[in-house]
Amino acid sequence: MRNLGSINLPRQSNHASENSHEHVTTIAALATAPGKGAVAVIRVSGPDAAHVLAGLLPTRDKFPIRRATLAKVYDYHQEVIDEVLVIYFHGPASFTGEDSFEIHPHGSPFIVQKLLARLYELGCTPAKPGEFTRRAFLNGKMDLTAAEGIQQLVDSNSEHQWKAARQLASGILKDHIEALRADIIGAMAYLEARIDFPDEGDVKGVELDPIVDKVKAIDSSLVALEKSYDSGKIASSGLTVALIGAPNRGKSSLMNAILKKNRAIVTDIAGTTRDYIEESCLVNGRLIRLIDTAGIRKTEETVEKIGVTASQEILKSADVVLFVSALDVEGAEDTTYLEGIDDAKIIRVVNKYDLNFHYEPKPGEFPVSCISGAGLESLKAELSARVDRSVATIGNQAFISTPRHLHAIRQARKALQGFFAGNEDGAFDEMLAFELQSAVSQLSSVIGSVDHEDLLDKIFSDFCVGK
Repeated sequence: MRNLGSINLPRQSNHASENSHEHVTTIAALATAPGKGAVAVIRVSGPDAAHVLAGLLPTRDKFPIRRATLAKVYDYHQEVIDEVLVIYFHGPASFTGEDSFEIHPHGSPFIVQKLLARLYELGCTPAKPGEFTRRAFLNGKMDLTAAEGIQQLVDSNSEHQWKAARQLASGILKDHIEALRADIIGAMAYLEARIDFPDEGDVKGVELDPIVDKVKAIDSSLVALEKSYDSGKIASSGLTVALIGAPNRGKSSLMNAILKKNRAIVTDIAGTTRDYIEESCLVNGRLIRLIDTAGIRKTEETVEKIGVTASQEILKSADVVLFVSALDVEGAEDTTYLEGIDDAKIIRVVNKYDLNFHYEPKPGEFPVSCISGAGLESLKAELSARVDRSVATIGNQAFISTPRHLHAIRQARKALQGFFAGNEDGAFDEMLAFELQSAVSQLSSVIGSVDHEDLLDKIFSDFCVGK
C-alpha cells in the first residue's frame, strides 16, 4: 500500500492555535442526519484542524493522512468520549481545500453532542448551512455549478433528479460555458488588436464579418441553453402541476387522491381553499409538485379575492395545468381565465366520474373519481409521460436548471444583441469590445465569478448543515 504520510500533531490540547488565521475560522458540524443511528459523521475544516485533532487525541504525537484510523477521543478531563474512526486530510488535498478531518463515532445523539461540545471547546465554530461546500468553491476546488449540483444530489428523490444533479456536478455545464467564454475572448482579442494597432499588419482594413459570424454561433449556443431551462428545471426540481378550476369541482380531493393522504381541506362549502397549497410527491417514480389553488370565481370577499389572484399567477407559471370540472355541474365551465395559456400544457380533468361511469370523455379529457379511484392511474401515467418527454430533450448535453443560470444567459445574450446592433450602426471597436466583455462577465457568473456576497449567501443557505 502506498504510504500516504502522517502529520505531527501540535501539543495543544485545550485551545485553538495562537497563530490562527484571523478571518478564517475552523468549523465543525454533524454531516449525517440527526437522530439515532449505527454511525454518525462529524466534519471539521479550517486552519486549526490539526490543533483541534491534537486536543481530541492527547495521547498521540502523529496521525496518518487520508487513512481511516481507529482512535479514542477524549474530553476536557481526559476521559474517553468514544472509540471512533478518524480520517485526516491535509489541505489543499481535501474537499474544502483546507486542513480537515472526519470523525465517525457511534450514532448516539448523546455521543454526537458531547463530541461537538468538545470541538467547540477546542476553538471550532458551528458550521453554517453549506459552509463546507462554500469553502470548497472559494478555494477553487469546484465551480459554482458543481456546488449547485452537489446540493441537488443531496435533494434528489427521483432518477431524473439524480441524473440532472450528476450532470451538473460532473462539470458538463461548466465546460460548455468555459468554451463559449473562450470563443468570445478570442473575438475580443481580435478587436483589441484593431484598437491597439489600427494601421499595422493583418488587422488593417480587415472587415469584421468573420468575428460577427463567430459571435452569431455563440449566440445560437446561448439560445439552446436558454431553451433548455424548462426541461432542466423539471429534471432537477420536478414537474409543477397546478390544479385550477371553479370552486367545488374537487381540486382538493384530487390533490389528496394523488398524494394518497389528506393534505388539503375538503368541504362542500364553496371557497374553502383561500390560499394555494403546495406538496411534492413521486408519481410512478417521477417528482411532481402539486399546487392546489383557490377556486377561481368572481367574489367580493377580501381573502378569497387574494387567493383567486394568486391562482391566476400560478396558472401562468405552472408546467402543467389540471383544469378540473365535475359531472354534477350543469352548463359550460367558464374557461376565460385559460386564454393566453398554451393549450399543450392544459390537461382537462372531469371529476366525480363515479356519478356516471358511462360518461364518454371528449378527446384529451381524463374522467376521474377521487372516491373510487377510477381514472387516476391514467391521469398519473399522463403526468409521468410529460416528465419523460420533457427530460428526454436535454439528454447528455449541457443544460441550465436554475433561475440564476437563466438570468445570466439572458443577460449574456442581451450583451451580444448590443454587439450586433453596434456593428450594424458602425460603432467604434471599443464599444463592440465592451459588449463582448459584458457577455463574458455574465457567463463567468454562471460558473463562479459572483460579485455580490449576498448572492453566495442565498445559494449556499439552501444547503443542509454539514455539507
